[in-house]
Amino acid sequence: MEQENQHPEGPPRKKARFHVGQNLTSLPYDILVNIFKHLDLKTIGVCATLCSTFNNVSKDSSLYQKVTLKYNMNKEFLESFVSKISYPKELCIEYKYFDNHSDNEDYSEFDKYVRIALTKCGEYVQSLKIDSCRNDDILLLLSECTNLKELTLYRCKSSFQTLTSISTLKTIKCISCHFPQKIASEVIKNNPTLRKLHLSDNTNVNVNEICENLSRSNEQMREIYFSERKKLRAKSLRTLGRLTKLRSLALVSGTGFECDPEDSLEQIAAGCSKLERLIIYGWKEINDDNLVPILHMCTQLRELDLRGLNITIRSCREAALALPFLRLMDVIKCHRVKKSQLAKLKQDFSEIDIPLE
Repeated sequence: MEQENQHPEGPPRKKARFHVGQNLTSLPYDILVNIFKHLDLKTIGVCATLCSTFNNVSKDSSLYQKVTLKYNMNKEFLESFVSKISYPKELCIEYKYFDNHSDNEDYSEFDKYVRIALTKCGEYVQSLKIDSCRNDDILLLLSECTNLKELTLYRCKSSFQTLTSISTLKTIKCISCHFPQKIASEVIKNNPTLRKLHLSDNTNVNVNEICENLSRSNEQMREIYFSERKKLRAKSLRTLGRLTKLRSLALVSGTGFECDPEDSLEQIAAGCSKLERLIIYGWKEINDDNLVPILHMCTQLRELDLRGLNITIRSCREAALALPFLRLMDVIKCHRVKKSQLAKLKQDFSEIDIPLE
C-alpha cells in the first residue's frame, strides 16, 4: 500500500526560480539588440545601468537610426546620447518655439550637441527635420549632410547659404520658414531628383518661379503641395502641365491669395492625366465651367478635395459619374452645394466617401 501511494517518478521536483536579469543576459547579443529596439531612449538608459551586458547593448549604433534632439533634454543625457550616435538615418532637431519670436533663451549648450551630431554623423543622415531654428551657424551645417534625401524645415529662419549646395534631395517640406529671396527657387533647381515638394506659408517664396523651375528641371515630380500667400499666375500654373508623372497636386489658397485660373487647370489636367489625388481648396474663382473639363481628363483620380470652391452639385455628380476609381470627394464649405443634395449623391454613389459636415 505504501508503494502504491508513492509518486511513480520519484519525489516531486521543486520549481526552478526564474531570474529575469540572469535569463536575459544569457541571450545572444543580436536578440538583445532587437529587444532594445522596442524600448524608448529613457528605458534604454536605465537598462544600461543594470549590468555590463546591457550597457554594451545600449551602445549599439543600430538602436539610434532614428534620433531626436530636443532643446529641453538634460545636459548629461544629451552628452551620453550624442556619444552613442554613429550612423543615424533620420535626425530630428527641435528648438523651443515662441509665437511672438522674442526668443531670449540661451541655446548655446544645446547648439553644442547639435553641432557635434551634424558634424559627426551628417554624411549618414538621409532624413533631416529641423524645427524652430534661427541660428544661422547651425543651419549652415546642412552642408555636412551630403547624402540627404528628405529635408523638413519648420519655422526656421536663416541665410540658408549652404542649402543650395545640396543636390540629392527627393523630398522637401518647408512650413512657415523665412527664406532670403531666390534661395527656395535655387534649391528646387539644384535637385533634379526631387519627387515631393511641400511649401506652406513661407516668407520670400515665389511660387510662380518655382512652378517654372519645376517644369524645366524636375520632370520626375510625383507630389506637389502649395499653400502660399503670394499671387499665383495662370501662366506659371500652366507650366505644371509638363510634369506628366505627377500623382498628387494640392493648390490651397492662403491669406490674401488670388488667382484667376483662366485655362491653367485644363492645361494641367491635359498634361497630368495620371493624377490620383487633386486638392483645390478655397479658390472662389473656380466654378463648374472651369472644373468639369478637368474631371473628364483626369480619369485616374481617387481622391478629390474641392472645399470652398464656387461649384454646384453639378460638378459633384459629374465627378461621381466620370471617375471610376474615385473613393473620396470632399466639397464641404462649397456654399452653392446644399447638404441635402450631397446626402442624395452619397446615397446614389455609396462606394464614394462624401463627408456631409
